[in-house]
Formats: sequence, C-alpha cells, structure tokens
Amino acid sequence: MNFYTCRLRLQTAGRRYAQIFRIMKVIIACIFFACAGVSAKSVAQITLSEQNASLEKIVAKIKKQSGFLFWYESGLLRKAAPITVKLKNASISEIMDACLKNQPLTYSIVDQTVVITEAAVRHPAAPKQTDIRGKVVDDQGAPLIGATVRVKNSTRVAITDANGSFQLSAVSPADVLVVSYTGYLALEVPAGNGQALTIALKQDAASLSDIVVVGYGTKRKAELTGSVAVIDMKSKEQQTLTNASQALYGASGLWVNQSGAKPGNDGTTIRIRGVNTLSNANPLVLLDGVEYSLSEIDPNNIETITVLKDASAAIYGSKSSNGVILITSKTGKKGTPQVEYRSNFAIQQATYLPDVVTDPIQYMEMRNQAEINSGKLPTGVSYTPAQIAEYRSGLGTDNDVYPASDWFDIVFRNGFVQQHNLRASGGGDAVTYTMAGGYMDQKGLFIANDDAKRYSFDLKVDAQLSPRLKVGGSLVGNVRNFNEVGYGTQTVLSVVMRGLPIMSDYKQGELYGSSWLATPGRGNYENPRMEVEQGLTRRNIQDFLTRVTVQYKLPINITYDANLGYRKRDTWSKDYIPLMRTINNKTGEIRNFNFGTPPRVKEWDGNEAYYTLSHRLSWQAKIAAHHSLSAMVGQDYWYYDLKNFQGYKQGFFDNTLTDLNASTSQLNAQVTGSSSIEKLASFYSRLAYDFKDKYLLEATFRYDGSSRFAPGNQWSFFPSFLAGWRIDKEDFFGEGKAISLLKLRASYGKLGNQAVALYSYLNNVSTSGFQYSFGGVETGGAAVTSLSDRNIRWETTASYNIGLDMAAFSGKLDLSADVFKKRTSGILRPIGIPSQVGGLNGPVTNIGVVDNTGYEVSAGYRDQFGNVSVGINASASYVRNKVVDLRDEQIISGRFITKEGYPIQSYYLLQDDGYYQSQDEINNGVNYGTTSKLRPGYIKYVNQNGDKVINGDDRIITGSSIPKYNYSFGTMTEYKGFRLETQFQGVLGVDVYPTANLAVPFNNGAGVTKEWATDAWTESNRNAGLPLLTTFTDASENFQNSTFWLQNASYLRLKNIQLSYKLPQRLIDFARIKRVELYLSGQNLLTFSRFKSWDPELTITRNDLYEYPTMKSFTLGLNANF
Repeated sequence: MNFYTCRLRLQTAGRRYAQIFRIMKVIIACIFFACAGVSAKSVAQITLSEQNASLEKIVAKIKKQSGFLFWYESGLLRKAAPITVKLKNASISEIMDACLKNQPLTYSIVDQTVVITEAAVRHPAAPKQTDIRGKVVDDQGAPLIGATVRVKNSTRVAITDANGSFQLSAVSPADVLVVSYTGYLALEVPAGNGQALTIALKQDAASLSDIVVVGYGTKRKAELTGSVAVIDMKSKEQQTLTNASQALYGASGLWVNQSGAKPGNDGTTIRIRGVNTLSNANPLVLLDGVEYSLSEIDPNNIETITVLKDASAAIYGSKSSNGVILITSKTGKKGTPQVEYRSNFAIQQATYLPDVVTDPIQYMEMRNQAEINSGKLPTGVSYTPAQIAEYRSGLGTDNDVYPASDWFDIVFRNGFVQQHNLRASGGGDAVTYTMAGGYMDQKGLFIANDDAKRYSFDLKVDAQLSPRLKVGGSLVGNVRNFNEVGYGTQTVLSVVMRGLPIMSDYKQGELYGSSWLATPGRGNYENPRMEVEQGLTRRNIQDFLTRVTVQYKLPINITYDANLGYRKRDTWSKDYIPLMRTINNKTGEIRNFNFGTPPRVKEWDGNEAYYTLSHRLSWQAKIAAHHSLSAMVGQDYWYYDLKNFQGYKQGFFDNTLTDLNASTSQLNAQVTGSSSIEKLASFYSRLAYDFKDKYLLEATFRYDGSSRFAPGNQWSFFPSFLAGWRIDKEDFFGEGKAISLLKLRASYGKLGNQAVALYSYLNNVSTSGFQYSFGGVETGGAAVTSLSDRNIRWETTASYNIGLDMAAFSGKLDLSADVFKKRTSGILRPIGIPSQVGGLNGPVTNIGVVDNTGYEVSAGYRDQFGNVSVGINASASYVRNKVVDLRDEQIISGRFITKEGYPIQSYYLLQDDGYYQSQDEINNGVNYGTTSKLRPGYIKYVNQNGDKVINGDDRIITGSSIPKYNYSFGTMTEYKGFRLETQFQGVLGVDVYPTANLAVPFNNGAGVTKEWATDAWTESNRNAGLPLLTTFTDASENFQNSTFWLQNASYLRLKNIQLSYKLPQRLIDFARIKRVELYLSGQNLLTFSRFKSWDPELTITRNDLYEYPTMKSFTLGLNANF
C-alpha cells in the first residue's frame, strides 16, 4: 500500500514559521509567504492529453498539476486498461470520471485526497467481514472525542474515545462508514479491508453562525444557559457606523442612547438591564479579551459582538455588575485569498434645531413685551420705538448695520462622512492571516474647527506549527485626529443659542461684526461665528494593541491557552484661545471680546499602558455517549500605568504664535502632572455538564484582587450557577413537532463593581492654596481635604434570571423571553460630614441598595415565498428601578432626588396647577415669591402642605430620568438581488427637563423660539401651551423647577433604512470579482415624539441641551469581494 504526501514541504514550512513571533517583521513576512502559496492547490484546473497511457502515468500527472494526494493499494492501478483522454481545464472529478470510465476501479475524494479502490464485485458470494479500527481527527490532526462512526444502512455504531479512536466488528470491505461530529461536516469513507483508518473531518462553516462567544470561550446556541444578546454584524454592513456603539441598537435588554454626534465620538450611553449604581454604570467592554472603549474600536474590524446580561457575566468578577460586551475582531480563514473592499459616503444633518425667531423687528417687539409683562414700565424697555422704526426702515439696505441673522443657519452646515476599508485574508493548513486598513474622514456641522479623521489597521497571523501547537500574533491600532472649536462644544452651542437676529455676521480678516443695539443679559460685542472660527482644540490619539497567543493541546484532551497583550494609548491635546475683536458697524468702534483673559494656550499629554496576561487550561470529554463534561481553570493579571503632563501659559504677540514657549508672560503660568498605577489579579474556573444535550448545568467561580481597595479588603469571590432544560429533547415531547427547540434557563450569580477612584481608602492631601506662617514668614504647605473609609469594598450585584428559548417551523421562528431581578448592595458613594469638622469632604463608603426588576422578550421570523425572502424581528424590555435602602437619607441635587422607594435620579419638582386666570385669583391665593409681580398668565403651583406658602417643602417626587421600556423592531425583504431592511428603536416612560438658553425666553441674553409668539398665554388665549411671555431674569416665579416644564421624552425612531442591490454574477465574472453590492441607506430619518423642542434621544441624558446635535445620515455605499 502506498500513501503519498509532501512531507519535505511541510517540514520546510514548519522550520520557516517556527519563530514568527520573535518580532513583528516576521509576522508580516508570514503573511506574504502565506499569500504566495495558499491558492496554488486549492482549486484544481487540470489539462490532460494522453493516448493509451497507463493509469500510473495519468495519476502522476494529475498529482503534479493538482497537488492532490492519492491513496490506493499497491498494484491496484495495473488492473486498469490503457487510457486515452483529452481534457482542458477540467476539475479533479471530471478527470477521474473520464479515466475510470469502464474500468474495474472506482474513486472517492476525501478533503485533498483521492481514494482509488476496486469497483464493487457483482457476484453472490458474501464479502469477508473484518474488524475495523481507526481514529477521527479534525483538520489540524487533533483527536475528536465523542465522534460517531456508523456503518451506513445498519445499526452498528461506535463512539470515539479520549484519543479519538474507535473500533467496529464484523465490517465488510464493501461497507461505508458515516462519520459525524457536532460542528463538523459528516463524511462517508469506505471501510476497506481491515487497515487502520485515520479520518479527518472539516469544520462546518455553516455551523459557525451557531457558535456564540461567551466568557473565556465559545458555546453553541443550543447549549447556552445564560441570557445573552448576539449582534448580527453582517446586517450592519450597509450602515454608516462611525462608532462601534452604533451597532448595538436593537439588541434585547440594552438601552442605547446617543447623546450627541460629535465627529469621531458619538457620546453613546449604554445601560444593560437598568442602572445599578450611583457612580459608574457603564458595562465592561472587551476587545479580544482586552479592556477597551467602544469609541476606540473601528466597527469595520469587528467579527462578533456578544452581550452578557445576567449571571453569565460573573466570570468577569469585579467589573461585571453592569454587564459585559465581548467583541472579537476579524481573523483569517483557511482557503483562497479573499479581498474585501468597503466604501461609503454620507451627508449628515442635525435631526432637530430650535425654531428661533430670526426677524429682528419681531424679536425686539417680543423682548419689549416680555419686559412689560415682567413688571417694567413701557418707558424702561430695551428697544425704543425710534430704534425699532430706524431698524425697520434700514432692513435690506445695509446688512452689516441692520442684519436679520439666523445664527443656526450661519454657523452650521451639512456634515459629510467618507469611509474606506480594505481587507485581505486567507491561508492554508499551516498559516492563516488577515490584514486590513481603514480610513474615516468626518466633517461636522460647524463651519470650522469641526472634523475627525481615523486611520486604522488590523494585522493577524495564526500558525499551526504542529497538530498540537498553534501560535498567533496580532497588531491592531488606530490613529485619530480631532479638530474642535476652541471654547469647547458646549460653550459654543450656548453662544449660538444666544445669537440674536440683530447681531451682524460681518467678517473682515479676524474682525467680526456685533450689534449697535442693546443685547440685554450680556455685552453687545459677542459674535457666534467668531467663537466657532477663532481658537482651536486639537487632539491626537494613538492606540495600539499587540497580542501574542499560544494554544497547546495536551494529552487526555486538555488544552492550554495563553494570551499576552500590551496596549499603548497616547493622547495629546492643545487648546488655544487667541485675541478676538468685534466691530460696531454703525459707529466703527472696535472692541476686544476676551479682554478679561489674555490669549492663552494649554497643552496636555497623557500616556497609558495596559498589560494583560491570561492563561487557562480547558478540558472536555464525552462519557458513554450521553454525558458531556467540560472544565476550565484560568488566571488573569491586569496592570495599568497612567502618566500625564500639562502646561498652561497666556499672553501672545499675535494669533499666529500658539506654542507654549512663545508666551510673553509668566502670569498664571502652570505646569502640572500626575501618575497612577492600578493592578487586578484574578483566578477563575468553569464547570459544565450536559446529559443528552437535554439537561445543562454550569458553574463559574471568580476570585479577584484589586489595588483600588485597602489591604485586607482587596479580594472578593464572585460565583454563578446556571441551568438549562431542553424540553424538546424529552420523550414525552415527541418528534416531528412544529417546535424544534424549547429550552428553559435559570441563573444566579454574584457580580461586582469596583467603580471607585484610586486610593479612595486614603485621606486626600492637597498642596494647593495652603499657607502657613513660621516666625512671621509664610510658606506653602499641605492639608487633608477629604476623609476616607479604609473598609470600603466592591459593590455587589445579585443577579437572578429565568428564561425561555423557542424555535419553531423549521427554524423560521425564534422566540426568547426572560424575567430578571438584580439587587446591588454596598453602593459606593460619598457621604456628608458636619461642617464643624472643618469643611472637609466626607469619605466614600458602602451605603445603599438598589433593585432593577423587569422582563424582556425578543422574536424573529423569516420565510421564503418563491423568489421573495421576508423577515421580521422585534424586542422589548421593561425595567423598574428602585432605591431600596439609603439608610433613611436622601440625595437632593437641583431638580433631582435619590430616595428610598423611588428610582435613582427621580425628579423633585413643584406641581403646577395651570395658570392664574385673574388678579382676584392671585390676590386670594397663596404667598409665593414677589406676589406683587404675579400676573394673570403666570404658572400656579400646588401648595402641598397647606401652609399657604409656596417653597421647597411643596415639591413632589415625580417622573423618571431612566426609561421604563425600551423596544425595537425591524423588517427585511429580499427579491432577486434587491434587499430592503428597516430598523426602528424607541423608549417609553422617560421624562426630560430641558434647560438651556433657548429652553425659556430670553434666558442669559438669548432670543426666543417661535412657539412663544404663537402659543403663549394672552387674554384671548387662556388655554395656551405656554405661560405669559416674560423674561427669565425679571420673572423667575414663572420658571421655577416644576412639573410644567417636565416633558415626556418617549419616542420611536427609524434608526436605519437601507436598500441594497447585489449585481448579477454574470456581469462581474469577467473582472474576476466574486461579489459587488451597492446600497443606499438612511439613519435617524424619522422620529415620532410628543417632545418637539429638541431631539428627544439627545435630551434624555443631556437635559441642558448644550450637546452636539444628533444627526441623520444619507449614505451611498459599495461592498465588493475579490
């Protein structure tokens, strides 16, 4: 018997790649070696022209051209008659069919091996039966434990043991063995004449979609006992994702809220099953096992996203309380080289902008009327009749003196985004690779100083050095550059909201227009365009993650995995405010706008280093065909080192000098810096058992030690227990039912949160501003400014969950439902101390208990009707947040209160009772403020305690700043290459209290929105939506924190709609292109809400409205594969 192999070639490759991780240059070299050789033998194209040739000669030529291996018994080929064949560019199957036609031989193809055997002998004699032994391995040569080997068309079955070996008795050479293993393609092989068999199974690519990433491993969906959400990244390819957080919309159990859309940073808030704490409620985000921020990850490099929502997150211990988001980046796949190019271009606009009065005459008249309604005499208003008359006659004659400025139109433009991503991947049996480069350029809404660029790259190599040893290396990184307005987004938005139509948009060089009229509430020399264009903030962030991985398969099916990671993040920023000047275009007077503060510059440099070491042993076994066991034990070490430095100086000769050393003054010069180190050590394990894939049990244990806490309190234990019952596997359930999966899940776990500042267990000592006198001479010193509690520990969350999963109608319908409760104890928060102590801040301590109780459901249905495919998905969740224990204290902060029995950050407001409709009602009412200033049309408040005085004691707890309901739904329709998808998202049961320069009329010198011109209280409009028009400054009684201004921010939004078209293959084959897809998409195009004044999604987490507007996008894109 002969078995041909390319032994020398494999040995050479092994030596070539033995040291690929010594330096990164060798990693890159491996990619090129792999590219050069990976595709040569993958797709056989054979040309033969032979006349009466022997089969041995034919086989030799086929081997040379195709690279296939041949397996046959010695002397077998000589039984074949001479062969005449003439074929060009034929496949291996076509060649073999032609050569063995009418021959006493047959063949089969197993992976890259052609097996030639004698054709079945047609005679009545029973074939000789023998015992068969063999081994089942994966495509890397590792044994597969628990694989099934069955004699086709019989009941004889064997199960492979811990070494992958099997034995079958009384097997005929004519029999066929059917070999199968979960997650691998079944294979049929001839039994042979008793020779030992080694059968290699290939992984089923289709089954990979059934694999879910969980903590320190993967599981099949059917095996899951925890509550997880899996994000389908394929469905996100046609969306304008500038940040990875945007991919999470629609996930069940997640509240994803975009509070702004600043270029390169969308300010997304993510909450998983409610708010657990009074401090940091953000989930833990891991990229390939290394802690990251979602805003720092290029969404084009993401392969999978899994969200752990219940006790399944407990394996991450002290950082798991708020849930865990696991992200895996794309890796190379074995096969021919694949090249993928993605590109999209998008135009962006603000979803909502205030509808402001831009007519200067209307503005002045409304301002005057508001001042009169607030108690001023007509002779004391801001704009005289003569000024208004002059302005009216001057409109249209000189726009610099008599402007009608719409400042939102002046300082905002359409945004623009372009993204390009190119990826190449592939590999062979020894090496797989992927490498990608990405570019994103986003122009924001401001007309200047508002853009972001991202350059990203991704490089990975995995090498199978032996059947047992696999090593890998990766380098992932990005460089991001940001240009922002000098005074900061919030300050500039505040100025834009204060922009009045009587302010001139004049600009000549660095000189800007202003107003010759009064601008009550501030000076008349301000100009919004000037504050957008002058000054700058530059930021540069360089972020690189290097990883080395090792996997070694030990005997008895134990696998050792090690992961060493090093992440370096450097941030540099520069803020420069120059001298700014405005001109009164009527008088010619020039003023310095920022005369109070000279031109100034601040530079900041921060350097962060993250070191991670993770290594673990895992084991799995199948016992007696029905029992599956797995175990894992591991250890992690995390080290974080931060250093930063800042310099500040002021006083520069002109606006072109922006470096620190160009300053002409040492006044207020500052040099500051800081450093810190944090460490976390962890030990963890997982045990899992299932019986017949029917009864599933799992337990995890984590033991964490953190440097954030004092010695003696640094370690804590975080266990979890999960169980599942596949009801559909029970005998009583029967077979052939419409329901193919019915699984009941339950889990309990203890999760942690270490969200407390470093060194909080130590008293804080400050050296700033303390002077001591010694012998009449003052000298600087230090003093304790805050006290500490050395006994502080982690917040702990007990998580309870019961869930049900169902699949029906041949997988067309999926349904999942969960009910849950999370109780967080020992909440970390600062406490107050008596002022007699000396004005010190109180310590942070563990006080408080918070519950989050709720449910969530999700469903999906997909079907095909002829050429039409349809699908629909929906999810909804409800969370009730409640403070259970605060030691009978309450935390009041402005309009908010946190108190036992109510949600965190509930609103604490006066209750409105409509308007005063007459002077008699005011005279006979309760005492409130300056009663003499009250007028019909003012807001009336309820005197809750009956003392006839309206004050803080009349406030009530009402509303919620945390949404009670979060829901989404989407549709998909596909027909002959066209695909239309929609995704809607919304929230219910959440309130906002808008506060900004335009939230109330003429606040802080601002203008007024048009609704005050049409829907304010008057004698003829007593049921108006707004009270009597007054100024905020002169009539504060109208603008107290009350339920009148509390707004329902529930909304439903079309987050995405996309239409794509896949070009027919016949149109692109000539160019050797595998796939081309064009698409149009839109994001945030429609919003349905009762709250019309501003974007409801933005205001839920940013009540002050001084945040970058949310944007809608119109995108044109292309995806191509080569």
